[in-house]
This record gives sequence, C-alpha cells and structure tokens, in this order.
Amino acid sequence: MQRFVDSADGVRIAVYEEGNLDGSVVVLVHGWPDSHALWDGVVSLLADRFRVVRYDNRGVGNTDVPKPVSAYTMACFADDFAAVVDAVAPGQRVHVLGHDWGSAGIWEYLGRPGASERVASFTSVSGPSLHHLNRFIVDNLKRPYTPRLFLRGLAQLLRLTYMGLFCIPVLSPMLVRAAVRAGLLNRMLRVRDGIPTEMIHHSEAMATDAANSVKVYGANVFNTLWSARRDHCVDVPVQLIVNTTDPFVRPYIYDELARWAPRLWPRDIKAGHWSPMSHPHVMALTVTGLVEHLAAETAMPPGEAVNHSHRNP
Repeated sequence: MQRFVDSADGVRIAVYEEGNLDGSVVVLVHGWPDSHALWDGVVSLLADRFRVVRYDNRGVGNTDVPKPVSAYTMACFADDFAAVVDAVAPGQRVHVLGHDWGSAGIWEYLGRPGASERVASFTSVSGPSLHHLNRFIVDNLKRPYTPRLFLRGLAQLLRLTYMGLFCIPVLSPMLVRAAVRAGLLNRMLRVRDGIPTEMIHHSEAMATDAANSVKVYGANVFNTLWSARRDHCVDVPVQLIVNTTDPFVRPYIYDELARWAPRLWPRDIKAGHWSPMSHPHVMALTVTGLVEHLAAETAMPPGEAVNHSHRNP
C-alpha cells in the first residue's frame, strides 16, 4: 500500500507499507543514492512477522523534490521520519533499520527529547551519527602524540574527501546523473563488492533521483559534520551492523560509541557499504533477533536486565 505523508516543512513523503498488519512495525530508511527499492531483498524476509514501512527520502521517487539545499539537512530527514511514524503508527513504538544517510537521519532524530517514546530499537548500517563522526575525527586529529589514534582520524577524514565534490552545485548533479546512466555504480557493486546483478535493487529513476538528492552532501558536510554536538546521547537500544570492508566508513570509528549509546550491540560482518543488498538475510536476522531479545528482556523481573555493549553477543 502506498500513501503520502506531509513533513514539518510541507514536503510530501511517499510511504510504502506491506507485511503482517498485526505485527510490530519495522521502518526501513534508505540513504544516497538509493530509494526505498534498496530494501527489496530484506522486505520479503521480514514481511511474515512484521508490518514493514519504508519511504523515499526527499528528492527521491514519488516524494517531493525541494529546491533549497537547506531542505536536505539531517534535521529535515529527522522531521520526515517523525512525520511518517506519526502517520503510520500513532501511539506506537517502532523498530528502525537505517542505511547510509538514512541511518544518519535516524541518529539525528534519536538525539531529540522524547525519541525513545517512539523508537523501540534502532539498527544502524554504514551511517554513523554526523555528531559522533565529527567527534572521532576532530578529537583524534588533536592527538598527534598518540600516532595510532591520530592516523585513524586522518585516514577516516581522507576517505570522506569525495564528499567535497558532491557539494559543488550544478556540477555534482551532472556528474552523478552521467555516472549512474553509464552504469558505473552497478559495475562497482558487482566487481568491487561482489553483489550479483539479481541482488542489486534500484529504481528505474535512479539517475534522476541521485542527481536531485545529492544536495544532502551540500546541506550537511560543512554544516553538521564539521560543527557537531558534544551531547548527542541516545537512550534507545542500538544495534550496529559494522561492515568491515566498507571503504567509506571504517569500523574503528565506532570504538567509543558506547559513550553516546550505552545500550549498544555491535555486530561485525564481512561486507562492503551496500550490505542491505549483499546480505539481506543478515539484515533481517539481526533486526528480528534484537526485537526478540528486547521482548525477552522486558519480560525479565526488575533488576535482571543487563547492559550489552560488546561485539557479536
């Protein structure tokens, strides 16, 4: 079922619902340059048990395409998520699985007061909080006397230099559109990440969608990424799927994440950036496993619940 939801600034969000209408709600949030189609391989694995909700981010698919770059900040992404959840699951707490910029937008939402009243759990894939990423890079670059940490901060910064190109108006949409139409992304997914063609899920309008929504870089790279909050703490259970061969987001940036998200379950998998396509079963199993764990934990007598912040429990 498709419906439309108005966000706080009037942007109309295209929302898609399927699965078990009596089940708990799982919201899937995609990043750039993807659409809700990113989750095609995951939805079928969740639909028997959960009511699955996914939507196209602003600038993508049947969702509106606002013109100002400022309409693509993570605060706007957080507003979109809030509007979708209020519309599809009023009064309920939902479980969330987010990837890339979609995950970053959920991190932004979770830093708001009362977020834990709407979100029961969050599974994050290759999309760190921009605030936490800032703290990792900046704090480590201030530690030249600790070579290991300094070099890690520098290495992660260098891996993000491509974002500067995506911030250039006019040029970046042209280059993105041309690259997608030439099949460069799909070739990279097949050759570098080893994802079979039949597991690559993109919309037919991907070139246009990617060109329209590339503004997410200009709206956030020099705004949020380089001027971050130091108090961005999250009080919901967070499951972190760490793609160990992701060339853009290195695993070590999460080493101190428990400082901001104390109820944390890191899970390492040998995968590249687009693991929702290459490992859909892992996505489905980890979300289901966390939902079951939290349900069992809720059923424990007071005082028996435990804090998990270690890898691969």
